[in-house]
Amino acid sequence: MQIFWDYTAEEYLDVYKIVLGFYILFGTFILKLLISQKESFIRNDKGILITFVVFLIFFVGIREADIGTDTSNYFNFYFIPVTTQVSSYFEVFTRLKSDFLFEVLMSFSYWHRNFKLFLLTVAIVMNVSLYVFVRKFTDFGKKGSSLILFLTIASSFSFMSIEINILRNGLSLCFILLSLHSILQKDTKKFIIYIIIAFLFHRTAIIPIVLFLVITFFNKIDIRYYLGFYVVAILASLAGFGFHAIPFLSELGGEDFQRLSYAGETTYNIGFRHDFVLYNTFFLVLFLKFTNWNTRDLFLIKYFILSSSVFFFNFYIPFSDRFGIYSWIIIPLLLFNTINEAFPARKVFISTVVLIGFFILNKIILFP
Repeated sequence: MQIFWDYTAEEYLDVYKIVLGFYILFGTFILKLLISQKESFIRNDKGILITFVVFLIFFVGIREADIGTDTSNYFNFYFIPVTTQVSSYFEVFTRLKSDFLFEVLMSFSYWHRNFKLFLLTVAIVMNVSLYVFVRKFTDFGKKGSSLILFLTIASSFSFMSIEINILRNGLSLCFILLSLHSILQKDTKKFIIYIIIAFLFHRTAIIPIVLFLVITFFNKIDIRYYLGFYVVAILASLAGFGFHAIPFLSELGGEDFQRLSYAGETTYNIGFRHDFVLYNTFFLVLFLKFTNWNTRDLFLIKYFILSSSVFFFNFYIPFSDRFGIYSWIIIPLLLFNTINEAFPARKVFISTVVLIGFFILNKIILFP
């Protein structure tokens, strides 16, 4: 278990990139060899994916407290109060001031007094739920490779931040994805269950909840109006307008809303972000050009437009990228759908090429 413990944060992330690159090259190579053997392809697709998920769980779960900017914060603000200031199990919930289900996970620390066991528990919940989503979204490998979709998500530049920094956001996001799949399948019961879990892990889940409902209840609104709103959001953000300019939002309570009125000094880049606008717009144009405009893709594109617009309106507060993840997580899903529908006969090969390009773009060119 000592294998990852002596690395600096930079070396730790480099190891992740190397392992991810290995799975991208050799995992997809094996799938390419098995493309004509359907049962063997599906079986190996699942098997290789499981090995990657197991790697992620241990790689993330046994890390040191100096790996990930927020990891030490979780240790100081949550773990220490539980293990040193709490005299009974139920007192945990009166001592901590956080999201309820995160408090439940942290409450286990009262029994075992081991921070790494807590990190391992979070890693298991996060990556197993993400695995379940990927398997469901690909119809258990029947509609495309679960491995390739998971590796595409893992190649997102924000993925490791979700795993080792913004843990509550990450836990919430995995269940948001499960709720997204449920609403696409018109499974209202599961949608409600998953979205409640997501909200109880992190209150910012209210953003995708509202967007899901808007798209569902106003499903007849033409995509052109969404695109018009997207342009207006960019221009408004460029002019300096954002959620920070709406006073009552910062008075709703909670640290996430209080950031909307933050006026102190920060090293975070605050202001209009040309780089993020270009990044999201590049993929939006790509999806608009190649989509088949089926119901599933139309829902995802509409959500991507609205979640990107919400992101643009948050450029003037610290850590706006934590709102950006709600749009970025859709990019791998639309890449997967677009390729499978536009190139059904060569979807494994094209998906692999796009995956490699996505990895290079995020991990080498833009955010090394």
